[in-house]
Parts: sequence; structure tokens; C-alpha cells
Amino acid sequence: MIPMKTILRLLLIILLLGAAPAGAAQVLSKIAAVVNEDIITTYQLEKELATLLATEARGRNLPAAEYTKLRREVLDRLIEEALVMQRVRNLGLAVSDAELDEAIADVLRQNQISREQLQQAVSAQGLSFEDYRERLRRQILRFKLIGHEVQSKVEVSTQDVRDYFRDHIDEYRGDPTVTLSYMVFAIPSDAKLTNTQVQALRERAREALALLRQGDDFYSTLFIYATDPGVQGGNLGTFTEEELSSSFARAIAGLEDGQITDLIENPEGFYILKLESRNPGPIRQFDTVKEDIRQQLLEQQRETRFREWSAGLKKDAFIDIRI
Repeated sequence: MIPMKTILRLLLIILLLGAAPAGAAQVLSKIAAVVNEDIITTYQLEKELATLLATEARGRNLPAAEYTKLRREVLDRLIEEALVMQRVRNLGLAVSDAELDEAIADVLRQNQISREQLQQAVSAQGLSFEDYRERLRRQILRFKLIGHEVQSKVEVSTQDVRDYFRDHIDEYRGDPTVTLSYMVFAIPSDAKLTNTQVQALRERAREALALLRQGDDFYSTLFIYATDPGVQGGNLGTFTEEELSSSFARAIAGLEDGQITDLIENPEGFYILKLESRNPGPIRQFDTVKEDIRQQLLEQQRETRFREWSAGLKKDAFIDIRI
């Protein structure tokens, strides 16, 4: 979104223009758009488009129509950027090196990475670290401009926050849980059973499952088989599904309260589970999330107001698109 205007890039343009044939120089220096007193070159446009394709399109070849559409979207972004930067200059807004260094330090802290790791991530996106600093500087300038131009028009009431909390209540729940009862026909770990013995144990488990399928009480059925060697059962407990083994999680998937799983076979034995209840998860207290919601709504409003302001800026500007 942000054009690169480092000294290194400007020198690169000069070198390309000086070394290329006359026809190529005309292409490199072609004007893509005039925005008031600023120009956007085709070099800027293609460079920004290449970066976007490398990151968002992951280098895949786009159909011609899609590529043309994306190219125009990038040009529109550059036009908006030029208008924003013009307003920034008119207002005398600036970002000091100290502010920029602090912003980068904040990026390192929040992502728990070193400066070297950040540089590697930036390089993987095809940018130099100076390019990254320049993009970050422009983003901070944009935030400052939003604060200057639209902050007074942004307001979030307590009722707005409460309405959002109510309408998005599932986003503020803890992890859902399940409460299970179990019955296991265990295979002794210290004994080597023959295939015939294992099959006999499996058949006993299937008998118990059949009783449960016809509506017999879970704990009454457990009592019938409790005298068999290795048969255990009772309340297994309450768990998030992530805490369950993959075989248990698959077995209870889609079950409703009170339903019984199919027979679950694993090296420890033959399990039958009863889903006693599902809990969608505890809802966080409103007071613990209201400030996060307020900040989220403020940011949404800022962005909306900024888009409206930017559209007005574009409407009043002289814009001449030449490609």
C-alpha cells in the first residue's frame, strides 16, 4: 500500500534510467497518475504490485482480468496514499526516528522476537529493513492524521459496548466442555491375552453396549458387568474436547446429552462413553472485556470515518490517471 521512497530506491531508478535504452527509459519514467502536485510513476505502481503479488498472491499467476483489476486497486491505494501524505505535509505532521525506534521495539516485544528475526521476516517479504521502516513511518503518520482529522467524530457509548457484547456473546465464552461417564473392559497390561481371549472380551463389551442401546440405565448396566475382571467405570469427569484423546473426541462428535458412543477400541481395552452433558463454556464477565470492546469499536469507527474523510479528499482533488 505504501510506496517506497528511500534514497537507495531513488538511486536505483537513476541507475536504471541511465543504463537502459531510450525506449526502456520512457517506460520506467512513465507517469501513471497525477495527484494534485504529486506524480505516481509506473515504476512505483509495478514495484508495489510485485510486492503485493509476492505476499498476498504468493507468486501465483493471475488471469489477465484479475491482474488488471488488482493493478487498478493498487493504483487507487497509491492515489489515496498520495492524498494522505499531502495532507500530512500541510498539517506539518512528522514521525521522529525515536518514535519509529520505539514502534519497532514494540513490534519486537508484542511478537516476542529479536531484531534479527524481524529483519529475516522482512527480507522474506522482499523488502529491505529501510523499506520496512519507511512503511512503518507512513503507517504512524496515518494514525496521527486519523487522530487529527476524525477523532472528534468518533464516539462509543456504554450502550454500544453492551450491545456488541450481547450480539457477539459466543466470542466471549471460555472453552466448551463435555461431562462423560465411562465403562471399560480393560486388557490387562501385565498379561498376554490370546486372540480368542481378546475376542471374548470384545463380545462382552458389545453385549453391554447392546443393553445401553435398548435403553438400559448406564450405571445399572455397569453394575451387571462390574464383577468381570478388568471392568471399571463411573464418572470420567469434565473436559474440553482438546483435552480428550483423538479417539474419544471422534467418538463423541455430534452426540447429544444422554447419548452413548459406539465401542471404542484401543490397546488398553474396549470403552463405552456416555455424554452426560455439553457446556458451551462460561461467559466472561462484561467488566473484564468492556474496555477491549470499546477499543475495537473505536478503531472500527475511526477507520469508517477516515474512509469517509478520504473519499471527500479524493473528490476535491485533481487526479489525472494516465494509464
